[in-house]
Amino acid sequence: MGHPPNSPFPPPPPPPPGGMPPGGPPPGGPPPGPGAPWQGGPPVPPPSGGRGPGAGLVIALVGGGLAVVLVAVAAVVFAVRGAGEEGGGGGRGGEVRLQVGDIVGGAKATPAEDGSLAMARPGVSAPVVDIYTDFACPHCGTFDKANDPMLKELAVAGDAKVVFHPMVIFNESMQPAYGNALRAASALRCVGNGARWLSYQDALYEHQPANLQTEGYAVGELVSVGAEAGVADARFEECVRDQWYAGEVKRVSRGYVDSGVGGTPTVRVNGRTLDQDDIATPEALREAIEAAA
Repeated sequence: MGHPPNSPFPPPPPPPPGGMPPGGPPPGGPPPGPGAPWQGGPPVPPPSGGRGPGAGLVIALVGGGLAVVLVAVAAVVFAVRGAGEEGGGGGRGGEVRLQVGDIVGGAKATPAEDGSLAMARPGVSAPVVDIYTDFACPHCGTFDKANDPMLKELAVAGDAKVVFHPMVIFNESMQPAYGNALRAASALRCVGNGARWLSYQDALYEHQPANLQTEGYAVGELVSVGAEAGVADARFEECVRDQWYAGEVKRVSRGYVDSGVGGTPTVRVNGRTLDQDDIATPEALREAIEAAA
């Protein structure tokens, strides 16, 4: 929200105060060639410091007096195979098994084949809150720190189904932002366990490059961030270093842009894209979600 715009082309008229910058076109062209466990504080004001490293097997959610722990479970949902010819780095692709993360209190963290992840209590199907973010987008980092605790609290309470959609909003010509975002989103797809997926997502924001002109998310760093989040094994490291899912991230991102996601962060509730006023503060976002319910 605000500036700089998430687009490699000449900037359009500036957005209104607090407005979200327009996004670039879908990452195009032929294929070239992810932190600390989440520790939520009060929704407002946004936390000023990092969430801190720790064991990624456990994600603590504290908000409004509610304490919830996310732990891994062994039930395998399905396997996702990386597309070898578009996979970046090594090219042959591989397989990551997706597992449901069990949330103490009754909710689940369920990764999907398209790289998204849903948090909800069993049986809760509405309202659906879709969050589209790009790891290189500074506004997305700000949004995550301000709203993530509240969104997770709603999911745990059974008040919403929250779906995270990592993507690349930048055009391939806009470097290093495009490469940063692609490597981070591809690395996140190497985390098959739902609980650790959430931990790794938050850790990526803790290690976010300072701005769109800053090189970041080198594969070595993405591997070490995984160790902080409790994801440390040879297969994960191979997946990250060879960017098994780079091609899939690009394909999914193009689909999101085609569906109308023009900038990040974008929030949809029951399919309706929220206005900037609705996502300006955690309170406003909560009100918009509760109104839809």
